[in-house]
Parts: sequence; structure tokens; C-alpha cells
Amino acid sequence: MDFQFSEEQKMLRSAARDFLAKEIVPLVDEHERRGPLSKEEATGFIKRLTPLGYIVGLVPEEYGGLELDLVSYAMLLEELSYAWAGLASIINIAGALPLALTTRGTEEQRAKFLARSLSGEIIGCGAITEPDSGSDAPRGIKTKAVLDGDEWVVNGTKVWITNGTIADVVNLLTWTDFGQGAQGISSLLVEKEVSPFSARELNKLGLKAAPTAELSFADCRVPKGNLLGEPEAGPRITLAGFEFGRSSLGIRACGIAQAAIDAAIRYARERKQFGRPIGSFQMIQEMIADMIAETEAGRLLSLHAFYLLSKGERCRKESSMAKAYCTEMAVGVTSKAIQIHGAMGLSDEYPVERYFRDARTMTIPDGTTQIQKLIVGREVLGIKAFT
Repeated sequence: MDFQFSEEQKMLRSAARDFLAKEIVPLVDEHERRGPLSKEEATGFIKRLTPLGYIVGLVPEEYGGLELDLVSYAMLLEELSYAWAGLASIINIAGALPLALTTRGTEEQRAKFLARSLSGEIIGCGAITEPDSGSDAPRGIKTKAVLDGDEWVVNGTKVWITNGTIADVVNLLTWTDFGQGAQGISSLLVEKEVSPFSARELNKLGLKAAPTAELSFADCRVPKGNLLGEPEAGPRITLAGFEFGRSSLGIRACGIAQAAIDAAIRYARERKQFGRPIGSFQMIQEMIADMIAETEAGRLLSLHAFYLLSKGERCRKESSMAKAYCTEMAVGVTSKAIQIHGAMGLSDEYPVERYFRDARTMTIPDGTTQIQKLIVGREVLGIKAFT
């Protein structure tokens, strides 16, 4: 792997960093205190960020995207998470819909959804986790779709769905053929306007601005043509998608950690005790040195996983290492940032308490830290700790 970024990548990152610092960061505190963004607010941010490469970045040029490489996309994602982790969560998930349409969608599906998802007119989400199925997904899901003429009749409940309350289209993982075992799981595009379902907001510890919902499907009728990709390909696509998702969570956690480092450095330079800046104290410097080294290590783990993905290689071990290490690392780094701030670190007048809550929240999605470690162990040992 080449550890030097190209001039184009540096320019891309610099443009995103400057725009986010001027146009987005000043708005974060107000929106975080108000809670989950509305559909209109999220749409507004998506439209402002699209020219920088968000949402459209990974989409091929023939479909109206920028066709960025995955490492460049990772850099953009880290910059957004540095500025506002809650918005990064919304954008990361919303960008998955146009990507799925270009890689697995039919011409009819692309004609119906792609342009609108790239423009921000419609927002997407993915729905996998259920009340009784988290770490054992996709095999453990219970949501089912039964074909009735030209429609699928869907029944089931999904939980902890990012963008769920503002989503226009849900990429739903569901059983479509119980006789096929795990291979009887497929993906359906559920358009809320055509196939109504209910969404209930779920309050959570961090990433406050990112809507998170419980979705309920009760005899929800979905057009037969909304089957996404090959029938019964759900498990294979989902597991491959986890590698991208876990790599994304890893680099997003690095963005939070870097923001905490920079906040801690500023405070250590300004805050005085015993007549001198606390940054001159040896134990403060030790904490900052550890924070920097740990974040650099996490960034390299995440970028390596993205590099492998860009080469078309599977990276089960690498993506799980990135997700496990980086999210837990970010918890530790943001905790040290609070410690450096002292009592002020507990106040929402400073951003480090938000960084800590956001980092802690990210240790759970796309498989807990413990599940990631079991995946790494399975890949290394060739022995399964779970089925």
C-alpha cells in the first residue's frame, strides 16, 4: 500500500475540510441539542455536501457520480466525522442506496430511484437488525415477504435503523423463501409513499442528530419489481456489505478521535494551573502522545481495509479489526480528552463530551466489538466460535 496521498486526494480533503469548518461546524451544537434532523434538514445538508463528493463520490460517472476511489472516499468520510459525526452517519447510510442501485439495481429501479437519491430528493436507509436479531444477522432475522400476485406482502419489525424516520426508500433484508434455508433471504426496495410502513424514533446515547428508528411492516405490499439484485442473494450481499460498513465505522471513529485530540491540544495550551499551561505537565503530554499514536494506528488499519476493498479483495479480518480497534480506540481517546479538560470536559459547553458519547455509540453497530474479535479469530484460526 502506498502511504502517500496523491495531490488530487490532498486537494479533495482540503476542500472538504475548509467547507465543513466554515459552513457546517458552526451549526453542530444547535442541531445536536435539538435532536434528530428532520427530512427537510437532512435533505438540505445532503444538497450542500454533494458537490464535495458526498453521496455521489463512489457512484460511476456514467450514472452521474464522481467515481472516486475508496481511499479518497474514506478521507472524505473522516473529515465529515471530524466536523460532525451525527451528520456523517446520515450521509454514510444515505449514500448506500445509490451505490446499491448502480451495482445491483435493474434499469427500471435505477430510472425510478437513482437520480432522485443522488440529488437528495429521496433519502435511503438499510434495514437489517431486528428486536431478536442483531449479532446473528442475517440468518436470525424473522421479517418475511410472501409473494401475492405481482406484490410482496411484508411483515416484520426492524430496529436501530439509521435514517429510518426520514427515509423514503428502505433497502429491506427479508425472508422470501423459507425452504432455502439461509439462502432464502433477499433484499427489497420499500418505497414509503407506495408501500406505507410506520417509523418510531429511538433515543440513544450519541450521534444525536442522526435519526434512528424502529420500522414496522404490517401487510406492507411491495411491487414484485422492487426485488434488489438476485433472488435469495441477501446473506452473501449483506456479509460483503458489512466489510464496507465496518471499514466506514473505523474511519469515522478516527475522525471523532482526531477532533478530540485537537480539542485537547487547544485546551492544554490555553488552560493554566500553578501559573503555567497544563500542556507543560508531563502526564498531560503523555496522554496526548498516546491519543495521537492510537489514532494514527487506527487510521492505518481503516485505510488498509479500504485499500483492499478498492482492489476488489475481501477483507473480513481487516475490516473487523478496523471496526473493533478504531471504535474502542475512539472511546479511550475521547475519554482522555475529557480528563484533560477536567470538570469542563463534562460540560456541553465544550465538544469533548459529545465526542465521547458519539464514540461509545459506534462500538455497537455493524457488529459489537466482541463479534468483530470472534470474526478475526475465525479468519486466523479457521475455527468458528459461532455459526
